[in-house]
Amino acid sequence: MSSYVKRAMQPNERIIYSAQLHWIIYRTGIFTTFLGALLGHVGEDLVGLVIGEDFAHHLETPIKYIAIAIIFFGALDLVFSFIRQLSTELVVTDQRVIAKHGFIATTSYELMMTKVEGATIDQSVMGRLLGYGTLMVKGTGGGISPIDHVADPYKFHSYLMSALRESNEGLHVAHAHD
Repeated sequence: MSSYVKRAMQPNERIIYSAQLHWIIYRTGIFTTFLGALLGHVGEDLVGLVIGEDFAHHLETPIKYIAIAIIFFGALDLVFSFIRQLSTELVVTDQRVIAKHGFIATTSYELMMTKVEGATIDQSVMGRLLGYGTLMVKGTGGGISPIDHVADPYKFHSYLMSALRESNEGLHVAHAHD
């Protein structure tokens, strides 16, 4: 758990579930890095097949530099994805839902359980197969903005609904004693 959730929690509040982003957020960086490595390894041979080996030999250095640039941008994307994963928090407590994303510039949303109406999960075919989706918690008068690539969004939904049910039961008991 990151320092934001620790700072935002009340003394009597407890975490019920903490969601993570799915590994799929690394796909572009992995693909780009692999493509650059492949170009560096077989690029000259491929160019030689298309335009001839004599001319391809003159392009050996530019192909290597292009491959290095592609690898660099792929690695950079992997670093940004890692930072995104570390700086995104999605937590269900017994009192509220907390969502925070961003590393230097951050955005956070907090929604009290008494204001939660439900949650929507949007999954593509690939998301359904690999176990990730976009999560949107609905609240009265607004909600938490969509968080993409949440790992196992149905597990989050289950814990949220359980916490919501417990919160509502606690309210009914409190109102019965009034």
